[in-house]
Amino acid sequence: MTEWLIASQAQVQSWLWLGSFGLVAVWESFGPRRPHTSGTATAARWFNNITLTALGALLVQVCLPFAAFAFATLAQQKGWGILNRVHLPLWLSCALAVLIMDLGAYCIHRLFHAVPALWRCHKVHHSELEVDCSTAIRHHPLEFLLVAAANLALIAVIGAPPLAILIATVLGAVAAVFNHGNVAIAPPLEHILRRIVVTPDLHRVHHSVVPVESNRNFANLFPWWDHLFSTYQSQPRVAHETMELGLSEARAAKDVTLWKILLLPFRQGGTVPLEGARTARR
Repeated sequence: MTEWLIASQAQVQSWLWLGSFGLVAVWESFGPRRPHTSGTATAARWFNNITLTALGALLVQVCLPFAAFAFATLAQQKGWGILNRVHLPLWLSCALAVLIMDLGAYCIHRLFHAVPALWRCHKVHHSELEVDCSTAIRHHPLEFLLVAAANLALIAVIGAPPLAILIATVLGAVAAVFNHGNVAIAPPLEHILRRIVVTPDLHRVHHSVVPVESNRNFANLFPWWDHLFSTYQSQPRVAHETMELGLSEARAAKDVTLWKILLLPFRQGGTVPLEGARTARR
């Protein structure tokens, strides 16, 4: 089974991600959590998000010589990283690597909010006025490149097994689609789920237009990192159905056209979330 997964890793990743995307998209259609009130057309948003992903994938392919799985294979062959130097059962190495990769994603996400130059790229993701499953792939191409490079560095340091990278990549991608979904979950079930995984209600707080809230709930897969590092917020200040999403500097559909969001990192002005959060606390 392990050998088949490794040999078919590209197909496994693609089909599981596409399957989860399709399921959440159907779920959103029949059981939405919030009404769409921003006036932005869903088809236009999805076109923009898919285009951003395609441009990001192209940039990563041109600039980086290895994909994460291939790099993990190379690191294993060369003996790079901590887990390649200690003798642990494969299941334990994979479990540790998946946890560390998810923690790394949390730390990278916080950096993109804390460093002004990185925030210029990341605020493209936060410029979405209606958050749904397609928001999971709404990232500026430069952010795709920077995150991919950071992941390669983390793989080299920890020596994550290739199987662990396959698992972490699939879980991370499926989790991002799920926690961005505009889906309604029964409160008792949501209360149980948020103890284990990041739920849409948890992550929606992070997309609030209020800086104090957009600097909470950074985790993607496991919510434990937000609890551990005191960045957890259970609910928004107002109801999920009426809370405002996006950026204070881009409140209309004309502000988030494809060309404008591609140029967003290079435009002057705008807010840095952590500065806004500090001001709000004062």
